[in-house]
Amino acid sequence: MTVTEPSGATSHRAGLREAAGAVSDRILDRLADPAATIAATRIPAEAADDGVPEGVWAELTLGSGSPGLSLAFSGGARPGTDRAARAHGWLAVATRAAADGDTTPSGIFKGPGALAFAVLAANRATGGYTTALHRLDAYQRQLVRTALPAVPDGPLTTIGHYEVVRGMTGVGRYLLARAETCGEELEHVLGYLIELARGDTAHRGGRVPRWWSLDAPRIGSEHLLPDGHLNLGLSHGVAGPLMLLALAWRDGIRLPGHREALESAAGLLTHWAVRDQHGPYWPGYLDLTEYLAGPDAYDKPPSWPSWCYGAPGVSRALQVAGAALDRPDWTATARASVERLLTVPLDDWGITDHALCHGWAGALHQLGRLNEDFADPRIERRRDLIAARLVDAFDPDAPFGLRFTMTARPFASDVSGYLDGAAGAALALDSYASGGTPHDWDMPLLLS
Repeated sequence: MTVTEPSGATSHRAGLREAAGAVSDRILDRLADPAATIAATRIPAEAADDGVPEGVWAELTLGSGSPGLSLAFSGGARPGTDRAARAHGWLAVATRAAADGDTTPSGIFKGPGALAFAVLAANRATGGYTTALHRLDAYQRQLVRTALPAVPDGPLTTIGHYEVVRGMTGVGRYLLARAETCGEELEHVLGYLIELARGDTAHRGGRVPRWWSLDAPRIGSEHLLPDGHLNLGLSHGVAGPLMLLALAWRDGIRLPGHREALESAAGLLTHWAVRDQHGPYWPGYLDLTEYLAGPDAYDKPPSWPSWCYGAPGVSRALQVAGAALDRPDWTATARASVERLLTVPLDDWGITDHALCHGWAGALHQLGRLNEDFADPRIERRRDLIAARLVDAFDPDAPFGLRFTMTARPFASDVSGYLDGAAGAALALDSYASGGTPHDWDMPLLLS
């Protein structure tokens, strides 16, 4: 289908991009001072359930900590005043925290793994930090050698073994970016994921994919899933390993069984692309009854568009895998899921946050990534509407300009971080303003 841009759209977009860049700059200016930013990262009393303000700063994390703030200053596409110096200031905070704090292996969104991505972005932006980068390479290599799980004869104990946020898929994305120094360990991680994608395993008298896990998607909800679950999301489920395997294949790193693993994981996701009146979408996860009943019996409504679960996160994984193996059927499923989002009005998307993970910033950036290949003017027009929402939401009286949802009350918390707060929104607006999607800052999201 050929869709043409309406008259006047280009000039309107240029003005909107300029406004988005200005908002991004204003947000980053408010994040420049570490001490002030840390103090202002909080749930205010009027938004807290008990009326008592609560600090939500989480040091040494990409979600709400100093590595994510450093990444915001290193990862921008447009030139900015003192960006490198500000990134360095945040790296100094993160490095002190790493020296003084707990360095238990915890994936790439917490601990040394989060610092590694921040240093990688700073290195690519400035050419510096090579000593620190090599030290973090060594840490990640040692992590793989000591913490790579075995593939059990039965379901996994936790999705944390393989997922993006806590597990080996996220670690593997860093290793892929550093393949020249971490190639052997990268192959170990890819081999682990290839093995998980192979076949199925016995569980409760039936057969389930090897991705099946006995824990729950959220800590504390295990009682709701006594038989475990199959997670399909990009952040915590099968779409994450699919994306890493596809990116490695794209980069020319191909192992025995690699193609079969891509076909298996993509086949599982295309099989579970259930449909409503608007088109295909993905369940976030399945319990045993739902899995055994099959996709035709699935009747829960879709959740809001997000990075972590469903479209457009899963859409991006299938798109990249389809391009890697020249599978137009996978690409068509990805495109159909985006067509569904174009059909549903924005007011009905159900988004109640501004963040990258499951808010408007994430939708803006992910649709941009998808449209690098689709080149559909309708997607760009939808991105214009989303960008306008973020620009219009800027509140000069809020500490970081935008507010987020750390409680049941939407847009009521002051969060500064990369995944959950203002730093990520500033990056998404920066990418939109530049007319492109730079390849460094969204690597922890496995979008590139």
